[in-house]
Amino acid sequence: MEFSIFLVTLSLSVLALEITAEIICYFASWSQNRAGKGKFTVADIDASICTHYIWSFVNIEDNKIVISKGNGSNGIREFVALHSRNPEAKLLVAVGGAANSVGANYSKMVSTKQSRNEFIDSAVDVLKEYNLDGLDIDWEYPAFKGGVPSDRENFVLLLKELRERFNQDYLLTVALHPGERIAKKAYDIPGISQHVDFINLMTYNFHGAWENRTGHPSGLHGNGQISVESLVKYWLDKGSPKEKLIVGMTAYGKSWTLSDPNSHGVGANATGVGQPGLYTKKPGTLAYYELCEQINAGKLTVVFDEQTYAPYAYGDNQWVGYEDIRSAKGKASFIQNMGLAGAMLWTIDLDDFRGSCNDKFPLLKSINSILRN
Repeated sequence: MEFSIFLVTLSLSVLALEITAEIICYFASWSQNRAGKGKFTVADIDASICTHYIWSFVNIEDNKIVISKGNGSNGIREFVALHSRNPEAKLLVAVGGAANSVGANYSKMVSTKQSRNEFIDSAVDVLKEYNLDGLDIDWEYPAFKGGVPSDRENFVLLLKELRERFNQDYLLTVALHPGERIAKKAYDIPGISQHVDFINLMTYNFHGAWENRTGHPSGLHGNGQISVESLVKYWLDKGSPKEKLIVGMTAYGKSWTLSDPNSHGVGANATGVGQPGLYTKKPGTLAYYELCEQINAGKLTVVFDEQTYAPYAYGDNQWVGYEDIRSAKGKASFIQNMGLAGAMLWTIDLDDFRGSCNDKFPLLKSINSILRN
């Protein structure tokens, strides 16, 4: 009897070790156009470090998916070649994105059965032509940016009809805003959850350029403020199944220019966004590889905020909140403890992919160390 109990216990232990979470990595296709050390191509992707890779973005015109000629179509073909390096990896294409989510275009597309069918037909054609494994929809956001209230209901109809056409042949995922103000108006959470494989929850950008004070863009805990923890609990309470919920992280930091360089804590006054990075060249945003180079050069002082379980760094009149190895592991442990589906990173090309500061892809490797042993 004791030996039988031992075998059962051993079997359960082995099974537990085999249960691993998903790690979904978005690839910003425009990173191929960055200069110098910031240039990131498909060849730079580590094909073993994520379970799913998502090409971002393709657009819609006249209810159909449109892929630009040249770098778009050729780039996706190169992207799909990742299958040769890792046959187990799932390769998807994302439609939409913040810059492309013109509400009127999407509202028109989801408004009728005929227009939805036109989109679905084009989606199936694209997935077949490029040998992709699925589609990610990043509409930011239904009922916003020129959208209409009926977007909320029609979005679910689109997902239902996509699921019916895809059957089990293709994956269907969505990237959704986590905040209650937008979610209440934009999303039927139980309805969406019924038809998709995963919900990529964009649990970041809690603070940014619209504020005149510093704040961590993606704190795990909030001390009464918005946080990854509070948003995940909101989505679970509203009907999102934990086995479909993916927690988003970023490989970039949000930065500000301090009003007073001597006042550099969380919530310090700022005159505006921070200086652009040398390679990404976007004011108010720094890639992790740009940050770690400045930290290693002694230009920034790092503070780990235990209340949010997230780091920030300051130097001269610059302040940046970001994700580091410790905070990424903390979020991965939270995902594991909550029994969630996994983690998502925006984007793989912003991690330290060249190993300029230490190891290559340190953020992704830290997430893997918790979620996939």
